[in-house]
Amino acid sequence: MAESLRDRSLTGFLWVLVDKVGSSLANFIVTIILARLLAPADFGLVAMVMVFFEISSSFIQSGIGFALVREKTITELDKSTVFIFNLVTALAFYGLLYLTAPWIAGFFGQPVLTAIVRIMGINLIVSALSIIQHAILTQQIDFRVQTKVRMGAVLASGICAVVMAFNGWGVWSLVARIGVMELITTVLFWVINPWRLTLRFSTSSFRRLFGFGSVILAEALIDKVFRHLIQILIGKFYSAATLGFFTQANNFCNMASNSFLQAIQKVTYPVLARLQDDKVKLKDGYRQLIGVSSFIIIPVMALMGVLAEPLIVSLAGEKWLPSVPLLRLLCLGGAIYHLNAINLDVLLVLGRVDLSLKLEVIKKAILAVALIIGIQFGIYGMVVGQVAATYIALFINTYYSDLLLRYALAEQMKDVAPSILFSVGTGAVVFILLQYTNTAALYQLLWAPVVGTGIYLTLHHWAKTREMALIKTFIIPRTIGFFTPKL
Repeated sequence: MAESLRDRSLTGFLWVLVDKVGSSLANFIVTIILARLLAPADFGLVAMVMVFFEISSSFIQSGIGFALVREKTITELDKSTVFIFNLVTALAFYGLLYLTAPWIAGFFGQPVLTAIVRIMGINLIVSALSIIQHAILTQQIDFRVQTKVRMGAVLASGICAVVMAFNGWGVWSLVARIGVMELITTVLFWVINPWRLTLRFSTSSFRRLFGFGSVILAEALIDKVFRHLIQILIGKFYSAATLGFFTQANNFCNMASNSFLQAIQKVTYPVLARLQDDKVKLKDGYRQLIGVSSFIIIPVMALMGVLAEPLIVSLAGEKWLPSVPLLRLLCLGGAIYHLNAINLDVLLVLGRVDLSLKLEVIKKAILAVALIIGIQFGIYGMVVGQVAATYIALFINTYYSDLLLRYALAEQMKDVAPSILFSVGTGAVVFILLQYTNTAALYQLLWAPVVGTGIYLTLHHWAKTREMALIKTFIIPRTIGFFTPKL
């Protein structure tokens, strides 16, 4: 990568990381407070309907919006076309959800879901109103404004939800949290980054953008349906409380792994898309991505798996203890999820969305089979099936990375081997120390991560790994410069 591009991408990444870490921390604190104020069944009720909103939002936020980000120059006609398409789509899906809400409630056997679906559906329309600002800022690798907007929305919605939960609003606290976040996000985007709407629709612009975006949309739909399939099955065949336990475990896992990964993906897609014609630099960029992301995510998943019980008990309370074994299983999948996501990004950067869609269909078919087999053994069987499908997907995702960039799975495993070995070793040491120390769960959370982090970094330092060198010579100096006030 050119030095200027590296600097720009790191600056963008740091802003996104501030956004993701800050908003994740705020979300985490709010979730912990709500977990103590609300019942597991309340979380389960919202989880039951999220798949329908994920599917609907795919039509609004994915596809054509994603194609807009990939454009080198975004015209006013492009903006207007995308805005009109997304708004009309949002209105159509809200109408569909409004009409089918009673059927959704009947499917899960929860009458209250009718009102929940109809109220949460309004968020689709609100979200569609700010899609252009989001796309433009992402295309320009400007994440400072997005960070400010998201942080404001997270804090305001979190405070609203906690106040409502404290006053006995139950599940509606969670519904309000989502709605207030979308509303404030849209309002702030329009206030901070206004855009003059012309209401012009170009069929040629739409065909050009939708030609690329339609495949992305299809892939997103398949991914979101199957990603939430386990929640649908749990919600249908088990209690709302059981789904609540799974949802809480999934939230903990995603908070630790996906925040960093999403920060990387959000920045690197527009950056690496500019290197799509230089395969050598593109491969080196992806090697750095995989190395640095594994350096952080794999040990975090290892420590979270070891500390699952004190983490759940200390923060959420003993009523959430059934989430502990679920969290440990999910951490096994979370440790390699980033490798799957980054390998898929290779195809998108190179414009091979046809191959990406093909792989998505194959992987989801494998996941469906795994869940069907797993359901015979209860909820734990389904989670094991989901994790197993994640590992099988890694072999599939890396096939085209090898074909297009000559970056095979064997080479990727060689690049991340130190992080895997050092994470397993660190986790084993921390686990043994926990067995021989008789301290309260909260104290375990205070000393164990510090000890584990020290061991892990020391091992990387002694081994003089590429990731440690990159962090010491490039990332740390520029990060210090980023946070140091310029006089």
